[in-house]
Amino acid sequence: QISAPLANSTRGPPRREVAPPSNTAMAPLARAVLLTGACLVAGVAGFVAPAHPPRTAVGPLSATVEPPVIPATGMNPLEPDSYVVLGLASVFTRKKGAQGVDEVFLVEPLTAGTLETLDLGVPTSYRRVAAYRCGDLMIGDPAAPTGIRTDAYANLVAGFEGALLCEDALERTMAAARTFRRRPEAMLVDLDAVCNDYNFSTERKRIINEVYEPSFDDNVKQDASIDVYGRGGTTNSDKNLADEIERLANS
Repeated sequence: QISAPLANSTRGPPRREVAPPSNTAMAPLARAVLLTGACLVAGVAGFVAPAHPPRTAVGPLSATVEPPVIPATGMNPLEPDSYVVLGLASVFTRKKGAQGVDEVFLVEPLTAGTLETLDLGVPTSYRRVAAYRCGDLMIGDPAAPTGIRTDAYANLVAGFEGALLCEDALERTMAAARTFRRRPEAMLVDLDAVCNDYNFSTERKRIINEVYEPSFDDNVKQDASIDVYGRGGTTNSDKNLADEIERLANS
């Protein structure tokens, strides 16, 4: 007996052959896939796009608006109402070859930190301080001044004729005024007011023209103080140090 064909001996229902989809049936699916891909690409492009859109050139290149010129100091310019403080200090000068010192009254600007320190009662060489507007104190526009008006601080030096203005007064005043812009809480003196209730003291004198010239003995003492090899011996008595100075001076 001849067996049935293999195709008829398989278990289960016979398979149905499905014809491949036509172009007409695939068209909606293809459009949906393409549309989804386009939306994803657009979303990614929007995510990585810069925060600011690119500038659009308008008109000829020669008509491009230039950025504002930055002052030579590289900082924001001062304004006429900017706050600044000047102080009248008692300083001293020493004449070369003479004994003693001479007192000099010096006008110089105070930073915000200095004024706050004076307000704490720390001993100071400042007899009095006064607050001003930069527009009243400086010659020209405070953004680019050319000098300091000496008549503007007449109330500060009243009774102290011959008071001198410090060196580099304009640059120091501009720098001091900027410290009050950063620390407005340090504006402790009213504008155009003079305050003299600080802890004035000349116990530790400020000598403004003293130049220290180290002597031979100073150099030897410094060399001995940093001698980590103990070349000076086991003892550091003053006698041994004096002998070493004498030996080096006569060698």
